[in-house]
Amino acid sequence: MEKTILTCAVFMLLVFAGCSEDSIDNEFLQEDVPGLQLKGYSSGTHDGFFWFLWTDDRSGSVNYSNGSGGNYSVSWNYSGNFTCGKGWSYGDYSRVIGYNVGAHSHTGGGSIAYYGWTRNPLIEYYVNERWGNSRPTGEYRGAVTSDGATYDIYTAMRYNAPSIDGTQTFRQVFSTRRSQAPTGQNQTITFANHVNAWASVGLNLGNDWSPYAILLTEAYGGSQGYANVTVWNAGSSTGGGNNGGGGTQYYRIQNRATGLYIDGMGVTNNGGDLGQYANINHQNAHWIREASGGYERFKNRATGLYIDGMGRTNNGDNAGQYANTTHVNAQWSLEAAGDGYYRLRNRGTGMYLDGYGRTTSGSAVSQYANTTHPNAQWRFVPVQ
Repeated sequence: MEKTILTCAVFMLLVFAGCSEDSIDNEFLQEDVPGLQLKGYSSGTHDGFFWFLWTDDRSGSVNYSNGSGGNYSVSWNYSGNFTCGKGWSYGDYSRVIGYNVGAHSHTGGGSIAYYGWTRNPLIEYYVNERWGNSRPTGEYRGAVTSDGATYDIYTAMRYNAPSIDGTQTFRQVFSTRRSQAPTGQNQTITFANHVNAWASVGLNLGNDWSPYAILLTEAYGGSQGYANVTVWNAGSSTGGGNNGGGGTQYYRIQNRATGLYIDGMGVTNNGGDLGQYANINHQNAHWIREASGGYERFKNRATGLYIDGMGRTNNGDNAGQYANTTHVNAQWSLEAAGDGYYRLRNRGTGMYLDGYGRTTSGSAVSQYANTTHPNAQWRFVPVQ
């Protein structure tokens, strides 16, 4: 989802309308303006609410209109991607969002969601309430129950992708209802419940909440539909409990080739070897996933140590464990290997965690250079 933000003055060249216009017909955005390679963006305030419309300037039409208060409507028959909505010019962790989707028809991809960004770090977040042909999913991280509904928590990485700060690499964090919210009924989103639940599974948002936050309608990949949405401020809350009822989500990390699980082995000294163990539900085999600047750290539930590459760059060198650190040796990227498995690559050394074909409980976990062998493939099994 691209959001290349233009100044109002430049946008006027494209649509012949100021940013305070209440209704925009995207067919104007199809105008051929020589020398300009721009995306269509318009924003403003209306009846005390911030709003915007963004499109990627493809064929078809997107017709957006602001109603009274927090109401807006949009209809489309469009070959590309667009986002629009109404809300606030800044985010707020404690905001409780009231909304009513009066009508919604939607083919193709996309959703109606509470949506925004944080900075430091740059994170794009969604709380998905309704969607088109496909339910929004990603890498599963757990669940949270809030406002009478259960949501699954997902995340995804965007690499060198458009963002509110230009082309960036950033994380997406989102909750998606297990069943769509009904139309024609007042609903609430206690946003702090989601933020707390995300944090409990290592998906912390940034500390700069200055970017906008809106009740979004989004469509992508070519679709048609209609939405009439009203949003309002329903109060504030810091959430129920410390995670909105979701609980801290732990994972066991299983090797594809051997079936063994990564185990802290009760090691509490920095530099101790990382081990593997047969199927067991001991806390030594439980790990918390923590976001770390576009990478992940893995913290053992029993010992509090983190999986660490230890700066080792030789094939067969053992992986270790280390106390709380943000060093690159403790940061790992996930590379999809198919069927829910990932290769875990160390940021500092470029080496991959490898089970090395070992099937004996207590064996060390090693590291290996770039390989697609099942020994270097791992999956995350949520602890129930």
